[in-house]
Amino acid sequence: MNIKIGAIIKKLRAENNITQDALATAIGVTPQAISRWESEGGYPDIELLPVLADFFSVSVDELIGYRLSEREEELTAIKREMYRLSEVGSIEERVTYARNAFTRYPNDYEIRDHLAVCLYFLWQETHDTSLVGEIENLLTPVANECVNENIRYDAITTLVCLYSDTKQTDKTMDLVKLLTPLKYCREKSLSCGIGDGKTKFYIQDEIDKLTDALGIAIRNLALNDDLPNDPSTWEDKIEMLRTSNQLYSMIYGENLMYHHGRLAFNHWLISTYQIALGKTEDALSSLEEMCGHSVACDLSYQNDHGRYFSSILVDTQIYPEKSEDFHEFTEHTQCYYMLDRMQHPRYDCLRRDMRFLSVVEELTMYAKNEGF
Repeated sequence: MNIKIGAIIKKLRAENNITQDALATAIGVTPQAISRWESEGGYPDIELLPVLADFFSVSVDELIGYRLSEREEELTAIKREMYRLSEVGSIEERVTYARNAFTRYPNDYEIRDHLAVCLYFLWQETHDTSLVGEIENLLTPVANECVNENIRYDAITTLVCLYSDTKQTDKTMDLVKLLTPLKYCREKSLSCGIGDGKTKFYIQDEIDKLTDALGIAIRNLALNDDLPNDPSTWEDKIEMLRTSNQLYSMIYGENLMYHHGRLAFNHWLISTYQIALGKTEDALSSLEEMCGHSVACDLSYQNDHGRYFSSILVDTQIYPEKSEDFHEFTEHTQCYYMLDRMQHPRYDCLRRDMRFLSVVEELTMYAKNEGF
């Protein structure tokens, strides 16, 4: 920050019709000192700042030209760029920018969390063991001290993934204990009835969050390392992923909104197992389902920003704010990510098929935002 205290002192003197001599006498310094400050030849001693602030009836922040809004604007710009790079930048660019942001604002929990996530992805690519300790040091204060539950839980989740990947079971279980069990979660308690017409909202919110948590849990069970990844289990894995999809469809009907993204990912996973089993026609059908849900997901974000959904069970719910999952900075769509996954060599056996080419064409159109 560029401190212009001399110019501010000069301005305050002029506004109050006070000479350099009079100010010097009032605060116990020489007129030459005042002149030096005002010509940017030096700064007042730190113990003089509250004296000068009292003399002119301003705050110390005002005296040194510090405005909270400037800091907030800078932080917003930094975080906007962080999220932009998370979509379009290389992992090296993301880490470099996040490190610089952390150097500038080391006590900002969101920046600490973002840097740690970037380092976690870098560690997954490089297996540089020195990154493990750095990630842990960044996230431990966030997990234990941050009052923003979204950032705190995100930090805990990243640490759980890190400890799971590095086979640190004891640390994983200690962290999990910091999370609130679903049985005692806030939404469940509030849904019991709080009056003022808000009970319905919390019941709907509880159904929404529990459905998503259960859907993801079923998917994760299918992908769990404890379940052998061999042909004898692939049909079971496909069935688990279909069960996850059926759960979302049962709760939300056709109004899946951003949950379309969950189904798109599950259908993509199903296609990978079907290809491995030699069921190419089934794999093409799964990819078509994936494409349809990807487009629907992107359209729901574009139109409603994650605020609205309806179904038989939850009736109609409109959130007062944008979904926590929605970032206005996002430049890559669900279609983009699915299209990227289809570049894998496993799909080489399908690349000349017209159904496959049709899926690629539609995903490409929406990935470039031409469909909005």
